Amino acid sequence: MSSEETPEYPTFNEEWEFSDLVLKTASASYHVHKAVISMWSPLLKNQILQLGDDEELELDATNPELDLGSDDLLQLLQTIYPPNKPISESNCERLATIGNKLHMFELIRRCEEYLIKNRTPTMALLVFAQTEHLSKLLAKCIDYCSKQSLEELRKTTDYDKITPQNLCKLLEVRCLKMEKKLKRSEMRSWELTCTLRAIYESWSKKEGACITHRRIGMHQENCNDCLHAIRRQIDKLCELALDNPSDQSD
Repeated sequence: MSSEETPEYPTFNEEWEFSDLVLKTASASYHVHKAVISMWSPLLKNQILQLGDDEELELDATNPELDLGSDDLLQLLQTIYPPNKPISESNCERLATIGNKLHMFELIRRCEEYLIKNRTPTMALLVFAQTEHLSKLLAKCIDYCSKQSLEELRKTTDYDKITPQNLCKLLEVRCLKMEKKLKRSEMRSWELTCTLRAIYESWSKKEGACITHRRIGMHQENCNDCLHAIRRQIDKLCELALDNPSDQSD
């Protein structure tokens, strides 16, 4: 098989290579392996141990909150079985939801990792991370959304879905960022004040005289060379102020 060909994923619709368990839903049955399913899901492992000699596990009966779609379970199985169907934009959220309900922690981690790397944080994604307990993704979304004003956040359709706890976190992060900007602004103001004071002192102390007038210790306002010398000093002070690292953004 060339690298460009799509790999063949198992269909699980009949017994195959030591399969010893049938996972059943209202619409389909899938032949799988107890060891593989147990490795991925401690919840299903416990249910398998309670089966005894029975080789069928009714997922709809034992896990009514699953609410599986027609091919949800097939997508899940193809993801956890070799050659491992990739987590993608089309399946990551659904897999994360099912994985959460079945306690498939490694699958949840992979889905969260995909979303962190490939999705731009939004309020909707924040709510999804909140619902599915994806703490790293939630932290990224809170940090990103905290850059928006409260007025902008309230205009989003998902604003009312944020839990009070996460809304407090979002507002706290926003306040900390505003506080940091305020401190940076105050520092900048102080630096510019110092620069203006230095410029004033350069002029009032009659420094920066040209070679001719340096002997008498003061510049002459009607001397172009003196004025150019003063200008060079002022330009240097302004350059230092503009290049000051305290004015850089995060």
